Amino acid sequence: MIAWLLAAAILIGGYFALRYALIKYALKEVNRELKDIQNDVEQNQILHLPMPEQDLERLIFTMNATLDEVRRERQSYERREKEFQQQIENISHDLRTPLTVILGYIRFMKKSIKEGGLLQDQTEALEVIERKAGSMEKLVAQFYAYSRLNAQDYQLSIQEVDVCRILRESIVDNYQILEKASLKVASRLPEHPVMVLGEAGALERIFSNLFQNAGRYAGSFLDIYIKESREKTQITLTNDTDKISREELPYLFQRFYVQDDARNQDGTGLGLTVARSLAEAMNGTLTAEVVEEKQREDEAKKVMICFILSLKNV
Repeated sequence: MIAWLLAAAILIGGYFALRYALIKYALKEVNRELKDIQNDVEQNQILHLPMPEQDLERLIFTMNATLDEVRRERQSYERREKEFQQQIENISHDLRTPLTVILGYIRFMKKSIKEGGLLQDQTEALEVIERKAGSMEKLVAQFYAYSRLNAQDYQLSIQEVDVCRILRESIVDNYQILEKASLKVASRLPEHPVMVLGEAGALERIFSNLFQNAGRYAGSFLDIYIKESREKTQITLTNDTDKISREELPYLFQRFYVQDDARNQDGTGLGLTVARSLAEAMNGTLTAEVVEEKQREDEAKKVMICFILSLKNV
């Protein structure tokens, strides 16, 4: 009798030990498949159970249903995002033509001012119209650039470029914006060419957007310098500001993010978004960080903020 009970106990123990080993093996295989799916969730893969087990089968069925729902939601999001980007591109394209015509006629009318064809108040009105039309032209260009950057068929022509030369030219091109903001501009750039992998047009837009951002938010100065290392080159723009707080830093590159008190400055909230996207399209990075924060009793709270563009060297 004792021998029979001992044999039965051994058989039962062996059964449960084997069942535990099989369930552990099944969970290990399911976990491996789940990691494979996680690496490429767009593929229409499902989880498989390597052994029949009723409770595990119900779990796998629920997980596969969840995966299917996640894929459908992802596809729906990508479809909506693509439609949204296409709408932006279409609207931008539709606005560019009439804006070009409007600006052309305004400049023609301004030319007639010199011949005494308009009164002083009409001249001032034309100045306002031209300024606002020019602002609209810049906004449309930002929308168009954003839509193109997010299109799947958009690619930059990456090659060797002298980023130092492009930066110097961009400072000159945007000097009026910086001067209008009463900024003290200091640039510490090397005399020799600084060759990086990038695209001249993309770099020009990045610098232009950063200078426009400085003209809108910088307090009293803008410091520009280049730091070279073996693998990469960093272009840093540093300025003080009392319009941006440390807490807002994570949102600066978020599309359409504009501070409430800056909405009257013709900003789209796309300038830094476009700049970062262009940097990433050149296999680089564009980041922002606060390096100093201070407040005196007689002034608003100010921060020192750095925008750092990192590009790969040739």
